[in-house]
Amino acid sequence: MNIEFQQMSIEDIHFDRLNPRLPSAVQEGTESDIIEYLALRTRLEDLMSSIGENGFFKGEAIVVTRDDSDRVIVLEGNRRLAALKLLKESSLVSRSKFETISKQAKHRPDTVPVYMVDSREDAWQYIGFRHISGVQRWDPLAKARYLKLLFKNTSSEKQVSDRYRDVAREIGGRSNSIQRNLDALAAYEKIEDENFFEIEDLDEDTFQFGTFYTAAGNANIAKFIGLRNDENEVVSGAILDNDCLNTKHLKELTTWMFDKKPDGSTILGESRNISKLGELLADNEGLSALRTGLSISSAMEKMGGSLTAFISDMSKATDHLKQANRNLHSVSHNDEEAVKIVKEAEKVLKVTTKHLQNS
Repeated sequence: MNIEFQQMSIEDIHFDRLNPRLPSAVQEGTESDIIEYLALRTRLEDLMSSIGENGFFKGEAIVVTRDDSDRVIVLEGNRRLAALKLLKESSLVSRSKFETISKQAKHRPDTVPVYMVDSREDAWQYIGFRHISGVQRWDPLAKARYLKLLFKNTSSEKQVSDRYRDVAREIGGRSNSIQRNLDALAAYEKIEDENFFEIEDLDEDTFQFGTFYTAAGNANIAKFIGLRNDENEVVSGAILDNDCLNTKHLKELTTWMFDKKPDGSTILGESRNISKLGELLADNEGLSALRTGLSISSAMEKMGGSLTAFISDMSKATDHLKQANRNLHSVSHNDEEAVKIVKEAEKVLKVTTKHLQNS
């Protein structure tokens, strides 16, 4: 691998349209669209102010390469490039605060230190360690997209499991984590292809991929949407072909997780309910309850034949018994109705105890 350190004109460097941090629509837009997005979504003004006040730190040289058209593209440092371009020409975005920062800047560099590498692949290990395993981590969706780039660069002649391991070695991760990320991305891309199932206000910016990744990692949920088969075995290679996914069930899952009610809540509620959602999907009565629009907690009460339902019912019964005992002072052995109901409760509890002792 050949790496050349040099100074390069900012005007000669272009943004990377395969940057995993950029939404698909922005990747297909103009360079101005990319700058506008980075300016609004990544607090670019702080970086601009820092460079404008102190100059560009050579230790933060950006990583570039040449594409098939011989254009220089930045592989690592898109935000830094955008900040430099805005310091030179703040009119690239329609926000007055960037113009103010540019006018007050002591430094507006014309050139930037770069590391020129032979190809995109040469920079992948460094970028992957920095943003996936290192301290400057990308958000979950950007991370998954980057892992897909690495996966696509592995040998297609190898088994899928071996390709996961190759990616893991490249970035210093674990192959099962690589697969989980790519499985979740495969499902997300199906959702994106379906235009987020027309759910109001749901798009790439509002879709909580980190939460979805956690849900897709739940065995019952994974089986429900097709990432696991009927034997509950992981379906390998969904990122290569997502036809294994159940679109109908994926729509239901997306709706339960992200479709907001008038009060702003969702059927899932908090992300900590994901395990409960998985339990419901594995239970026919629980699934039917979910499909009627009940909340997770309400659906759990409808779920039959499960340990969760048993514990829930017994907990409620115990609470009622404790409350009844607080009123024992007002009851005597002469109260026939009270004695009768206590004996009935005792019989019910004996059945439960006998079952647990013999099971």
